[in-house]
Amino acid sequence: MTKILVFSLVSAEGLSRSGLELVAAAGQLREKLGDGIVQVALLGPDAESYGEMLIYHGADEVFVASSPELKGYKTDFILAVLEMATRRISPEVILFPADAVGGEIAPRLAYRLETGIVTDCVGFEVNTESGHIHWLRPVYGGKAMTFMVARGPVQIATFRQRAFEPLPEDSSRRGKVQALEVELEPALDRVSLVEEIREKVEGISLDEAEIVIGGGRGIGGPEGFPGLETLAQILEGAVGSSRPPADSGWVPHGKLIGQTGKILSPNLYIAIGISGAPQHMAGISSAKTIIAINKDEDAPIFKVAHLGVVGNWRQVIPALIQACRELVGD
Repeated sequence: MTKILVFSLVSAEGLSRSGLELVAAAGQLREKLGDGIVQVALLGPDAESYGEMLIYHGADEVFVASSPELKGYKTDFILAVLEMATRRISPEVILFPADAVGGEIAPRLAYRLETGIVTDCVGFEVNTESGHIHWLRPVYGGKAMTFMVARGPVQIATFRQRAFEPLPEDSSRRGKVQALEVELEPALDRVSLVEEIREKVEGISLDEAEIVIGGGRGIGGPEGFPGLETLAQILEGAVGSSRPPADSGWVPHGKLIGQTGKILSPNLYIAIGISGAPQHMAGISSAKTIIAINKDEDAPIFKVAHLGVVGNWRQVIPALIQACRELVGD
């Protein structure tokens, strides 16, 4: 029976959505493999409070480590616990979120286990003849998709957020929640947290938004972004940007979408005044639907957009805002 282990971290905000997404992904992988068990390594302060929730959302077993040393960005401690858990549980597959913590921990764990890893995945397939898992990920800045195989005793993969939808909660499900006893020596903690800076987010964050409005150089200046914010509020979405607005100070750098910014997978992405440079497209290549609004009919973004509007955003956006207000009854 294939053991599929999901890494999930409890932060000050509670259990992350990415953990529930990966449990759903593990369930789909189990179906494609024909058998298996979905396990979760749940780490963080008060982690035991979320064990049953993971069972209700599709996990079969949850291993909980709630040591106080796991509070905050203690990646050396997290890595030590995960290595110990992996050697004890002996999973064949380990899934991580492709976020700051998962992006750092997964490659280090792969090195310690002397196995391969595929990062930034959005899906997978299973070869029915060989049983090998083929991991799907964007390449060439999001211009193409390819399947990759991780070689080694354990398959490790990191997944973009919103690549999968969490399963509905089912309180009738039963599973096993057990403590993962850990002893962490202070010498393991080689990185000290000097200062924690949290970006103040009003409304829905970019990482969690199902609808994202992106503004580019074509907006012309910071005065154009309040209109995008209005549209986002109506659609219950969030506003981001390509690099020029962020570098010009029109919006905070925390709103930057792209290869060196946030990698998103929203259900809907509306690109306004964005030409479609590869560095930006790498950040939204996994969007379910892309709508482009640009006055340049030859803009590269029209080649990947599902729907395009050629026109000046100053004329298009007010009409779009009015239409959306009528639709939602605002």
